[in-house]
Amino acid sequence: MKPNHILKFFAGLLFLAVFSACMVSCSDEPSSENYYTFTGEMVSDYLDNRPEVYSEFTEILHRSGLYGMMATYGTYTCFAPTNDAIDKYLRQHGKSSVADLTKEECDTISWNHIIQETYFTTDLSDGNISTPNMNNRFLTFSCDSDALNGGNAIYYINMASKITVRDDSVENGVVHTLDRVIQPSSSYLPELMKDDKAISLFTSALQLTSLADSLYEFLDESYSVGRDSVYLGLPFHRTGATYRMYYPETRQKRYTIFAETNTVLARAGIENLDDLKAYAKRVYDEMYPADAGLYDDDWTNPKNPLNRFIAYHMLPYYGGINDFTISESGIDYKTTCAMPNLIDCTDWYTTMMPGTIMKMSSPSDGLYINRKGVASRYTVRGVKVYTPTEMKNVHDEELAAQGLPADTLNQQALNGIYHYIDDVLTYNPTTRDVVFNDRIRWDVVTMTPEFLNAGARGNTNAQHLTGFKQVEGWDFHGINPTLALRERGVWMATYSDAVDLIGQFDVSFKLPPVPANTYEIRFGYGAGNDRGVVQIYFGEKGNLQPMGLPIDFRIWGGDPSIGWVADTEDEEENRAIDKAMHNRGYMKDMDSWNQGGSNNLRANNGKYRKILTTQALDPNKEYWLRIKLVIENAEAELPINYFEFCPKSVYAGLTAEDTH
Repeated sequence: MKPNHILKFFAGLLFLAVFSACMVSCSDEPSSENYYTFTGEMVSDYLDNRPEVYSEFTEILHRSGLYGMMATYGTYTCFAPTNDAIDKYLRQHGKSSVADLTKEECDTISWNHIIQETYFTTDLSDGNISTPNMNNRFLTFSCDSDALNGGNAIYYINMASKITVRDDSVENGVVHTLDRVIQPSSSYLPELMKDDKAISLFTSALQLTSLADSLYEFLDESYSVGRDSVYLGLPFHRTGATYRMYYPETRQKRYTIFAETNTVLARAGIENLDDLKAYAKRVYDEMYPADAGLYDDDWTNPKNPLNRFIAYHMLPYYGGINDFTISESGIDYKTTCAMPNLIDCTDWYTTMMPGTIMKMSSPSDGLYINRKGVASRYTVRGVKVYTPTEMKNVHDEELAAQGLPADTLNQQALNGIYHYIDDVLTYNPTTRDVVFNDRIRWDVVTMTPEFLNAGARGNTNAQHLTGFKQVEGWDFHGINPTLALRERGVWMATYSDAVDLIGQFDVSFKLPPVPANTYEIRFGYGAGNDRGVVQIYFGEKGNLQPMGLPIDFRIWGGDPSIGWVADTEDEEENRAIDKAMHNRGYMKDMDSWNQGGSNNLRANNGKYRKILTTQALDPNKEYWLRIKLVIENAEAELPINYFEFCPKSVYAGLTAEDTH
């Protein structure tokens, strides 16, 4: 089945589910204010009452069957193309009227323009809208200034469709008017990038190394899940609260690439492919001296310098610019929870270059790769990732500089996304020995691509959990516990992310390949009366060893076995308390994170870090961690929050490790 037909098929299932008897969407049951009360316009009324603008889109909605949904309760965002926009689309496709469109084409157009959540432009930031449209595609929101209208901001969807009228509130959501039909690309990521003339040198290297061939996966055809699990959700009870847990309809492989434009490469003296080969050889011969000269002409070998250069730009995760750290539409974690004078919001990712990782940081001025320091107090600046707005401006300037005609830009492929970066990205000695010689605090949600590729991260619905029955890089040992990604609300978890395990769980997962060093490995978690007693194992796969005695996650910090005592005004006494806890194998949680602007995690006697082991790690080896419930309790819960890989230079350095 062709990819676009696959999308239509699954979107069709979604449409049928919406009209099921229960009428339950993938969010909560709507509040009473969203019901059709005939007191104001619904989306359908809004369109009907302005036929001179929307009659053709209304006809398309009727033919797709979605018009009825736009007349009922719910919370919808409708991006409504004008009649002129529809006419332009029809001419592009050799059709004279809406009547010439097939039912399938009407379905696709309708699904592409409706999101089953309400988003006003004031809710959005430069990047992906966090809920996909009904075609299961994420849309990009960006802006520009209108030089002909006093420099006022103008907004775009997918960099091409301008919002000409925005934020028209209706009873069941909001309508935004577009001057162009949204047309998500059906191309795979390498094909989409090959069309971008601003990155032609990078894409030539992507093809030469055959790394492009690894970017043609999309749907796991062996995956299946029941319709009720997808559309109606399963009841999920914990600590006196009831949630609904929804499973992804499809299991997807998706990717992200960070690409230098031709101009960025030229600034580094790289004008052609031979220059890029030579540049990569200088960097990676220094990083891997044992491989120097052995694979220089073997472009497809993972140890070839050019292959390493390109692979380090590739992630097996899908991410818009607002997906990589904790920033999210509607909630500014950077100021609400994180203390930006103490930390930059940071996440870590495993790249497609074997044995390497990438640090993503988001200080106030943007998203950076491999940055060292806090806010403007950085010692290594890192490489900046352009926002969609910046990317479009850079793209247009790049084509103009090359004397090429203006062209459209779309960074969203069928199975991934790409971003421009403002400097040359490499895995070099400064990155390894300076940037990564730091406490690596790794959110469990980014330890596997599964959660980001399913679109589960960043969900803002307070009663919504995303369940998983398969997770890449995880082994359930023949047991099927409930495993769900917790909603991303302001919760007592660092970065407001956690993976919940419920049941008689026994789970192993692969750890990331951190640089060679001796590390103190720590588990950040929260105590609770509904937790269990867990044995943790660590080691290479097939040879995992128990890490001390089982841990009772039901014990709170005040227990003598942990020794948590609240901070005092005496810093020397606080350090003594910390040392005593460390000797027992525990640490307080960080002081750089608050719950909703208060309740500092360090001051919470139910939040701490358990020191699991001190080990020398090799990035060329594969390490696993196993978490096994060792008491009989089918209702036991364990939220897994984050792990720390703290190098010896930090935990036993000349200066004491900070509390941030």
